[in-house]
Amino acid sequence: MNSHKIMGKVGKFNLCFRPERLTSHAGVVLLQDFAQRLGVAQVLDDELKVKTRERGYPESEAVGSLVYNTILGGTCLNDLEVLRGDQGTQELLEVETVRAPTTAGEFLRKFDLGAVHDLQRVHLRLQERVRPQQTATTCTIDLDSSISEQASTHKEGATKAYNGEVGYHPLFAFWAEEGELLFSHLRRGSAHTARKAVWFLRQTRKRLPGGATLKLRADSGFYSKAVVQWCEAQGSTFTITADQTAPLLEAIAALPERRWRPLPESDLADVAELRYQPVGWTTTYRSVVKRELAEKKTGELYWKYHALVTNDEVQPAAAVMVWHLQHADMENALKAHKSGFGLEKLPTQKFHANWAYLLMGQIAFNLVAWFKRLVLPPAYQRTTVKTIRHHLLNLAGKIVHTARRYFLVLSEGYRYQAVWQFAIKRLGALQFM
Repeated sequence: MNSHKIMGKVGKFNLCFRPERLTSHAGVVLLQDFAQRLGVAQVLDDELKVKTRERGYPESEAVGSLVYNTILGGTCLNDLEVLRGDQGTQELLEVETVRAPTTAGEFLRKFDLGAVHDLQRVHLRLQERVRPQQTATTCTIDLDSSISEQASTHKEGATKAYNGEVGYHPLFAFWAEEGELLFSHLRRGSAHTARKAVWFLRQTRKRLPGGATLKLRADSGFYSKAVVQWCEAQGSTFTITADQTAPLLEAIAALPERRWRPLPESDLADVAELRYQPVGWTTTYRSVVKRELAEKKTGELYWKYHALVTNDEVQPAAAVMVWHLQHADMENALKAHKSGFGLEKLPTQKFHANWAYLLMGQIAFNLVAWFKRLVLPPAYQRTTVKTIRHHLLNLAGKIVHTARRYFLVLSEGYRYQAVWQFAIKRLGALQFM
């Protein structure tokens, strides 16, 4: 090592920079291979026409920069600079360069409503390509909304939500069995939870395979006659958390003690059921209620209730309640979407630009979800993107070009070599229409 190349000494190490082709994200080559087989870039370039001029980078490269930035742990546009300085990762992604933060921001601000709809169509086409590879015969839609608090009060559409926070109030629909984000829709912060819920469900339904058993779980924000009627028309089983109105609480309080049964896997909760017709609804429905003792600040004990409405007339009340309470897993999915992919704060002042960024986040989320289920070993199906990064993506590697051949060299002591062997075999067998 020539001494003039040594920058300094840190601990026992002489620090120097050399023209090596290195990457700190070697595992991304597996994900990129999967995305190529799926045809992500092709679909993006077919459907998305945001740029006003043909010359320069294609739309797929601009979107790809933002998608891989979130997958690899970037939380803002400025984090693109990290990837721009990693030439090895750029080679693995097969791009000449990652877009600069300012260029990415300009690209996002070119999105109008039509381009946002084009991006939604990209999602639909990718989902159609993946469907033949998925094996779930039941489609449980977990429906929810989430407040996306924004630091700036000057962002278009960032208004005060029901909880007092200023931000956006997007809708989300996840497919529980496959871990996929089916559909998302950005709304103003002040939007009511159930606003456009039926339209949202119609759009979600288009993204599900035909012939599968359809189910829906939702919290009390979607406790409405319109949502129930949509489920009935679709032949969907539903459980929706009920508003605890005075008439419903009165009906619950009137239940005789013999109607209450212990809730499985819970030492302190009981479950019962009754027939109840909410005000304004045209018929009665089965209501299932969980109760458990709670304590007021004064020390006085009282019954705390959790009630749901359902059209499931077959399963026992306890089974219906246990299944419905699994809707709480959606909180983990929302956390993974927002925190895992750096989508808590949307990056621009423009509403349509932020909506487009949210949809690109959905591409990132689903690429990882599909990759886990279709490429990685079964043990990884429920893991978070943080674990995927730690085990697989954020891995040091050296790229070597020799005799017209390309090598990605990894450490012989790397702990998860078996995962790579499994993934390479699965990738070789994957074929998308």
